[in-house]
Amino acid sequence: MNFLLEYLKLDFCILFLLLSVTITSNRADAPSSYWDDNYAQPYFDNTTKRDITVTIGQTAILHCRVRNLGDRAVSWIRKRDLHIMTIGILTYTNDQRYQAIHTEGSDEWSLRVTSPQPRDSGVYECQVSTEPKISQAYRLNVVVSKAKILGNQELFVKSGSDINLTCVASQISNPPSFIYWYKGERVINYSQRGGINVQTDRNTKTSKLIISRATVGDSGNYTCAPSNSDASSILVHVISGGEHQAAMKHGNNSANSLNWHIKSSDNLILYSYPIQVLLALRTSTILLCLLATSTFNIFYIR
Repeated sequence: MNFLLEYLKLDFCILFLLLSVTITSNRADAPSSYWDDNYAQPYFDNTTKRDITVTIGQTAILHCRVRNLGDRAVSWIRKRDLHIMTIGILTYTNDQRYQAIHTEGSDEWSLRVTSPQPRDSGVYECQVSTEPKISQAYRLNVVVSKAKILGNQELFVKSGSDINLTCVASQISNPPSFIYWYKGERVINYSQRGGINVQTDRNTKTSKLIISRATVGDSGNYTCAPSNSDASSILVHVISGGEHQAAMKHGNNSANSLNWHIKSSDNLILYSYPIQVLLALRTSTILLCLLATSTFNIFYIR
């Protein structure tokens, strides 16, 4: 009987050892995360961009990446009013421009804002339903992009010279799809006039309009209109040689001249005198008056 009992104990030990080896082998073959998932805490992957700038109407996407999420939920909160925008893949706002984006099996939970407006600017938080909650802030900047034609708002060009205009689209994150030039309400990028050259560089967000051998007929209002910016305009005057010199002289002297208007029987004549001359005349007049007064006094005393 004792022999049989010892034999059964030996079989039991052998069976236990075999089971232990099998379990250890299976655990070694499985990835470590398989055994640690239940104990690991969620954390944010900080490689995503957290300061996003877009122009009005350009879709904005805030990317939040969470590792080891497990059975927790990811929510998007608008910071200024603590409004819950999304929970998981569900949207909790009546504003249909906001939408949760998530691909099954991925670590990324994104918030998409379609056709954003300046009022949508602000801080948004990506929250994870741990205890206590963890969150990460994202800033959305919705800006108004406005094109600018370099130089003054008016341009005087001598007839026969070239009109050269440069337009820059500032405050935009993405290059414009196109930049159109208008004269009045007519697009001139592909005008049949001839001598018109448009050079657009999408990378630098600039466009140049060159009109060769300008004539008086080229005078008018020119507008630069990028696809994703407000337009900018300039008034161009093409004038003859004599008129050009007069216009330039008038522009140079306007800061230090006084205009005297003298009415004649038929028209209004414009005289322009440098301020220095007028001041000199005024000083001379005062001296003459003083000299005359002194002479009169001397004569009267005698």
